[in-house]
Amino acid sequence: MFKLYWEYMAGSIVAQAMLEEMGAEYQLFHVDMEAGEHRQEEYLMLNPLGRVPALGLPDGKTIGETAAIVVCLGEYFPQSMLVPQPGEKDRARFLFLLNVMATSGYLTIARWNHPERYALEPDAIRQVEAKSATELDAFFKTMDRQISSQPYMLEQGFSALDIYLTMLTEWPDDRKALFQACPSIKRMVEAVNERPAYQKAMQTHHLPEMAA
Repeated sequence: MFKLYWEYMAGSIVAQAMLEEMGAEYQLFHVDMEAGEHRQEEYLMLNPLGRVPALGLPDGKTIGETAAIVVCLGEYFPQSMLVPQPGEKDRARFLFLLNVMATSGYLTIARWNHPERYALEPDAIRQVEAKSATELDAFFKTMDRQISSQPYMLEQGFSALDIYLTMLTEWPDDRKALFQACPSIKRMVEAVNERPAYQKAMQTHHLPEMAA
């Protein structure tokens, strides 16, 4: 039994969608970050960085960071073919693109969403936000060019990369403009959104007022 510690519209989307795709047994544990639950000692014992998501493994250990969770789940369920295994054709490309998404994508979105965490003065905060928006635009255009097998990222077909990149497109304000600029990403997102596993994850993660 896996335990997924999640927050609304957070990186836990990719973890839950993968668990669903893999047919894994799991439990959900909501971490209310607005209330500061991620800073409480009980949660810090699970994830000392105090970030969401975290994934409790069947052996009792808990890991954090989306890229680590993706690779770990792929090793637990190699038959799912969501993560190329060592020695397989797309393995190196998968690891490269996954880490690009986790660093250049995920972290840039974090800076854009919360520039106040990266600067102190109002002018500097505005500069961080503006620079992050520019970098995020460049990131998505780069990823659009990396889609090698329509509509998916890898030649082998559907993988965890497609789930991860689709998750990243959930956060920009102007998704219409994003999809106009990145038509390959648009096709990939449409394909991923048709999968019941991703639909189930988004049912969990949509904010309550959004679901109303």
